[in-house]
Amino acid sequence: MRAGILLSARDKATRLPGKALLPLAGGTVTQFLLRRLATAERAGAVVLATSTDPRDAALCDLAAADGFAAFRGSPDDKLRRYRDAARAHRFDFVVVVDGDDPFVSVAHIDRIIAFAALSEPPADFVTFDRLPLGATGFGVGAAALERVCATRPEGDTEVWGHLFRDDPAFRCVDLVEDDPRLAQPDLRLTLDFPEDYALFRAVVEGLAAEARHPSFEAVMDWLGRNPRVAALNRGVQASYEAHFAASRAAVTRTPRAGC
Repeated sequence: MRAGILLSARDKATRLPGKALLPLAGGTVTQFLLRRLATAERAGAVVLATSTDPRDAALCDLAAADGFAAFRGSPDDKLRRYRDAARAHRFDFVVVVDGDDPFVSVAHIDRIIAFAALSEPPADFVTFDRLPLGATGFGVGAAALERVCATRPEGDTEVWGHLFRDDPAFRCVDLVEDDPRLAQPDLRLTLDFPEDYALFRAVVEGLAAEARHPSFEAVMDWLGRNPRVAALNRGVQASYEAHFAASRAAVTRTPRAGC
């Protein structure tokens, strides 16, 4: 099985404009993520999956500067973009990582790929439960991407996980993290608001002061020792959930043609 990681990133944010290009750890948020993802042991390649929108050319330049391939696809249809990237790189299985998630767990990405490699029957959609918000990647089989693109009603797939979970034809697996040091689903580690960015910067600077690599395990250890930083973005979760609910409702109200 040839597995790859797709970093899904675009320069189109409205709540925190330009967040993909914000500085973090001597580079940008996007570069920070690409460099962390490159430490995965089971992925054949890490590819920036972005769009053909001219605004996203800067992201491709950043990826190229660090030696990463970039794939430019549909501006709005994420699933089509992932499918086409998987085709272009001949991946049998991909783990999609959102560009909003700088502290995604690379070790758990490796565990998702390892599970998919041995899964029988094949798993179509694999993720981790009980991790903090923003810590899991989303594993998808290339064949499942082909199937969902051929049958789904929506053309704008900004929100896409439910297209697998809500269809009994797909085999969806939630792996469970039971280590109490890591299983903290109420912790928010995704980048949507200035408060989120403040948390990421504080953690990166704190780990640098300790000369530690920003692995997910190190991040969780540092936050456990610095609860005031962990609480910096606690108040924005309600706004995030309201935005997510509105996005799902918009998709439901405006069905579009498939791929």
